[in-house]
Amino acid sequence: MVVFANSRTDFGNLPAGAREVRAKGGNTIPMVFVTTADGRKGIDAIPYTSLKNDMRKSVRTLRTTLENVDVLNGGAEADRKTTEDDATSPAADQPEFTEWKNTAGRVIEAAAREVKGGKVLFLLPNGKTVWYDISNLSKASRKKLPGE
Repeated sequence: MVVFANSRTDFGNLPAGAREVRAKGGNTIPMVFVTTADGRKGIDAIPYTSLKNDMRKSVRTLRTTLENVDVLNGGAEADRKTTEDDATSPAADQPEFTEWKNTAGRVIEAAAREVKGGKVLFLLPNGKTVWYDISNLSKASRKKLPGE
């Protein structure tokens, strides 16, 4: 569960997990709290300014934090064995973000969602989508496109 809140005035109304991790996010207002699905166990607290200033870095950091957390069953580390397939293939509903370089050397992190008419539809970590001309990608990046 993700809770956006004024951690000072809303503290009494926050789920127990959000109150548990409040100090981790510093003394900022507003703040984003990440808890288990039931709100009982705190996972992370992220100052809103951190999200606003560098959403990609905040998302990467949160993903790393969530790798070994069972968010549905109380936040305990996942007990299930990881199969080789689990470790190498992303979940069907999770995009695989990779680095893409254009011919000028600029690098972005995105997931290729569709290739059509000489363009690729990139999904960015912030949720936005952008059509990009394939001819502007470096040779190495073009090779990574589906069907190329």
